[in-house]
Amino acid sequence: MAQAAIPEERSYLDEGRPGILGWITSTDHKRIGVLYLASMVTFFLVAMTIGVLMRIEQFTVRTPLFSPQVYNAFFTLHGVIMIFLFVLPGLSASFGNFFLPILIGAKDVAFPRLNLTSWYFFITGALLAVTALFTGKGFPDTGWTFYVPFSIRTGTNVTMGVFAAFVLGFSSILTGLNFITTVHRLRAPGMG
Repeated sequence: MAQAAIPEERSYLDEGRPGILGWITSTDHKRIGVLYLASMVTFFLVAMTIGVLMRIEQFTVRTPLFSPQVYNAFFTLHGVIMIFLFVLPGLSASFGNFFLPILIGAKDVAFPRLNLTSWYFFITGALLAVTALFTGKGFPDTGWTFYVPFSIRTGTNVTMGVFAAFVLGFSSILTGLNFITTVHRLRAPGMG
């Protein structure tokens, strides 16, 4: 009598596509957690560089390194990167993606493709924030809060900056919905 072949359990490393394409199209929660962590560390280094440039500008007394509008644009970009690309998605997006399913005994998050989509929204929002630098009349110089009195009067590209923050907010919302559903639906039996 012939025995039926038992399918082997596939590793998350056997996604089918080699290299970087395998990473950015993977729906494995661990890989997406690593993608978030690598992206956030990269953006943190960019924001830290901008912060150092702003601090060097404050140390110069006689000849400024750049104009006041450029300083305000650096201030806004530094705030947008630090708040929307590092602090808000920080622990939840990177470590939550990596450890949450493991801690509750699930194989993956509830919606793996939505998880990858939220990372795509994260990268798209970051690219929109950078694109706002080079379109219009320059990057918004209103601060990361985009408060109304100054953001209406300025001639810079505030709309693109606000839209980038909106897209980044959608990334966080999708990640949060995925985590809530994962915790409530995919817990190991008997886990309270």
